[in-house]
Amino acid sequence: MKDFNTAMRRSLVFGAIGAVLVPLMFECYANISRTGAFVILAGWAVFIGVKYSLLDYKAAMLAASAGTAYTIGLGLICYIIIHKAAVAILEKNSKYFYLDWSEHLKFWVFTFLILCSAYIVMFFVWGIRYAVRQIKSNNQRVEGYIANAFGEGEDEK
Repeated sequence: MKDFNTAMRRSLVFGAIGAVLVPLMFECYANISRTGAFVILAGWAVFIGVKYSLLDYKAAMLAASAGTAYTIGLGLICYIIIHKAAVAILEKNSKYFYLDWSEHLKFWVFTFLILCSAYIVMFFVWGIRYAVRQIKSNNQRVEGYIANAFGEGEDEK
């Protein structure tokens, strides 16, 4: 039960941060650097994937799913607020570059796929942990076999 409370807390915090980060990266995508926006979003997805992987499987899946939903739901609201502010600031100082609908769609699809990569990061971290546990278990078994092999040889003499 403690993991589910932690999972929901993390999903709310990461969802709220993501809800602000995604519209900011949209403005970065539109006016500054397309690659830079996706690199920052990918870094965010790796970070939350690692943080979610510290939980057990069910709690982590719940947290990742809820966090993605919060990011998308709240992100649309934040997008409306941030977009108007960014347009006002940039048009006052320079030129705001408007994107056509295909570019909008491309950004949101790539953003969703990048956010889903947090699941891949979670599975990767879990796989590494499982492999490390198996290697440690095998090492302990081998140590036991070696100890038994040499122990039996001394008892027979």
